[in-house]
Amino acid sequence: MTINALQQPSSQAKDNARAIMINVDDLGLSGAVNDAVLHLAECGRIGASSYMVGGTITDSEIKTLTALNVDIGLHLDLTGIFPSALHSSLKSIIVASYLRKLNPAQVNDVIKQQLDAFEDCFGRAPVFIDGHQHIHQFPIIRQHLVNEISTRYSKNTQTSMGARVTTPLVHDIKSWIIYALGGSVWRRLCEDRHLSINDRFGGVYGFDATSQELSALWETWLQKAPRTTSLHPLLADSPFTLIMCHPAVPSNAWQDEIKQARELEYEWLMSEQFGQQLQQHDVRLVRWSDISMST
Repeated sequence: MTINALQQPSSQAKDNARAIMINVDDLGLSGAVNDAVLHLAECGRIGASSYMVGGTITDSEIKTLTALNVDIGLHLDLTGIFPSALHSSLKSIIVASYLRKLNPAQVNDVIKQQLDAFEDCFGRAPVFIDGHQHIHQFPIIRQHLVNEISTRYSKNTQTSMGARVTTPLVHDIKSWIIYALGGSVWRRLCEDRHLSINDRFGGVYGFDATSQELSALWETWLQKAPRTTSLHPLLADSPFTLIMCHPAVPSNAWQDEIKQARELEYEWLMSEQFGQQLQQHDVRLVRWSDISMST
């Protein structure tokens, strides 16, 4: 198990440390997002990132992330940048999925296309699966996704693929809305197929926070994360929390609906204050592959 130096403060030797995975969503969306992932990985402050196959990443960036032991997963996308017959707004996808109006053949085709594209880009299967705007847990989509994962990767018995679940870490309205949109059913599907899953899910907010508010949010997320029963090694039945984030380095070369929030997140995650928070809350930063190694 390889962990960067920043991920091993002395307090992390305790068995009751908080096992937390910090995942950067939207890798591939822009050069600014990719640069943020690389910088945070170099500082040892993230363990995973979700790649959008409609975006771009260079061979050099892939090589660097591999050397830094960052787990890369598929960020399944129907509402962002991947062109498909199903591409639509989040609201439209929610309505169509719950009214069972999504075309099953098209759903299956898009899932296969994105997994194929990921494998072509990285030369291997994704370490884990999640979804842009959490579409991976919606009706119809979730069943075809878990079926394709099982069919495609069932012969790989060396590791267990990871899958993000959205069981709320903090009891706020937005977190529970996300979870209500298929979270419990998706979790059961993952458990039935023996996929590795996180215990709690954090990082949810309205992308309108100030620097002080963002600091307070992370203080709450880290404080609420449950402590593990054992970290030597991290056991499959020990709780670990996944906290998503969406950083991007400041840049005028691109635009995005939450660009300002992304840049603020980047500054916060790179700050000395954030490093101090990790220390204060006995955080042990983990990766999906750390979990898989112990299953």
